[in-house]
Amino acid sequence: MKQCAVKFCGGCNPGYDRGAAYRRIKEETKETAVFEIAEAGKHYDVLLIIRGCTQCPYLYEEINADQRIICTSPGGVQDAIDQLGRPDIC
Repeated sequence: MKQCAVKFCGGCNPGYDRGAAYRRIKEETKETAVFEIAEAGKHYDVLLIIRGCTQCPYLYEEINADQRIICTSPGGVQDAIDQLGRPDIC
């Protein structure tokens, strides 16, 4: 089971419902991943960054994670689900 953290970015300029995106990703990966809100000082297999726009370059480097998956739009939700399902992603 992949240990995953989530960070939300884009409250200043949300282009879609980031909460709905997270709920869908979490539901569709529940057999392979477990999520929590990211905490500094913990290690994660994957950090899922759900952004409201495509302009922000911030990667939350203070969060210790082997991989980062970035979702920036409704179309990116399925990509995130697919990446989380890949065996080579942690």
